[in-house]
Amino acid sequence: MIMTFPNRVIPLLLKRRLRSAAIPLAAILLGQFLVLPAAAEQGASGNQTSLLSPAGSATSFPSETASGLVLDGGVVKSPEPTRSISLSTCFDLSDRLNREITSAKWNLPILKAAITAAGAVPNPQFQLQAGFGDSFRFLFTGQTQQYGLVQQFQTAGKRTKKIEIARANYGLSELQLDALRFDVHNRVRRAYAELAAAEAYEALIEAQRAVGLKLSDIAGKRYEAGKAAHSEVSQAELNVLQYDTQRNSAQGRLEQASAALAQLIGERPKQVEVIDVDDNGIFKLSAEKTEIVPSPLRTPPQLDQLLTVAQDSRPDVKVAQQQVFVNRNAFALAQTRKVPDMFFGIGGTYSTFARNQPPGLNSTGNWIGTGIFTSLTFETPVFYQYQGEVAQARASLRQSERQVDLTRAQIAADVATAYSSVLVARANIIEFQNNLLPTASQVATIARRGYQVGATDLATAIVAQQQYQQILSNYFDSVVAYQNAWADLEKAVGIPLR
Repeated sequence: MIMTFPNRVIPLLLKRRLRSAAIPLAAILLGQFLVLPAAAEQGASGNQTSLLSPAGSATSFPSETASGLVLDGGVVKSPEPTRSISLSTCFDLSDRLNREITSAKWNLPILKAAITAAGAVPNPQFQLQAGFGDSFRFLFTGQTQQYGLVQQFQTAGKRTKKIEIARANYGLSELQLDALRFDVHNRVRRAYAELAAAEAYEALIEAQRAVGLKLSDIAGKRYEAGKAAHSEVSQAELNVLQYDTQRNSAQGRLEQASAALAQLIGERPKQVEVIDVDDNGIFKLSAEKTEIVPSPLRTPPQLDQLLTVAQDSRPDVKVAQQQVFVNRNAFALAQTRKVPDMFFGIGGTYSTFARNQPPGLNSTGNWIGTGIFTSLTFETPVFYQYQGEVAQARASLRQSERQVDLTRAQIAADVATAYSSVLVARANIIEFQNNLLPTASQVATIARRGYQVGATDLATAIVAQQQYQQILSNYFDSVVAYQNAWADLEKAVGIPLR
């Protein structure tokens, strides 16, 4: 993004950490009870005491907070950044180390094992009928016993269809993993842009505070020269003090953005840290190309081109189409359930007789009770032909087909909405750059110089500075909106936009 600050402010924005002395909160509270009464007493004799010196200096009372952050004058000071990281490095780290992705990868070996299970041939079943006891040892007429094997034969191509369903589910898992990778990729882009925005916002607050300090210095010098009342000095000091809470918010935003980015790239934050982005050229005047988003001066691609690419590239539409393929195979398998599987068996029998036959019975050998048999068993679908399972599979197939149509319609709406947001944010940035920022900067400069030479009052200079800060803040919001619009457009199209 491109920010057009005056030449005197740009070096302050590009400086990573500007640490100015601030009024401690304790000093302010004590001043209400100690300094102000003393000033009232001295005011009677013509002497007055200021909370801030003309240069804006103050006594600091640093203390350690519970989180380990340093409080200096009521302002939270984050730790200095110890490393710098680029967007491309974040993409690489998140793809390899992001915990969501590493967890989802284990779905692939699970479903690959399911393919092996679907293609398994049923094992034969062994049957044995043998007895023990007097009935088998002393029965004169003999007792028959048997053994055998039973093998299941799947009919109507059930085994092949089960393998096809398992492979289709494996392909669905691969597409879902790709969709997750792209979602994490998009979230990394947003988190990196948010971190860059947090850095720029902190630099913006520091630069505006520096301008307020200059105005306070001018007020102090005018008071020492007898050209201004002491109330103007206090008013200028109050204008500086208002930036303390904004600095706290900026520090908190920077720390939170660093933690969010660290989590996405697979790290586990253990302490408060500030990560320095390697590419914050989006906020510099001279930036023409950055990794985060294209320059707003470049014309975006045509909407019809993006719509065409999105219909073929969106991960969710690929997942929806693969789900149709899975359900179609499931419907084909459900239809085969009406054809029963066959259970073929083969085995043998043998008989046992009493060892001592009674008189009158001829003793016979065991070969009389020996034989071989076969069996065939199958279900007879007389009362129920699996109509429920077939109807359920058919309804799931139709529903998944409708889901593809819904996804395609949603894609068109997402691309059109995100594209419009890009154009609006781009137009706002150009308007800020060409008109609002130069005019506001000029007005603030003229008002401050006018107060310095006595042509205008302090209130006019402060209002002009506040107006300039508000316009800068609005421009900053436009920068962030432009980043988010490009992230939305990338997500709507379904491929990384470089």
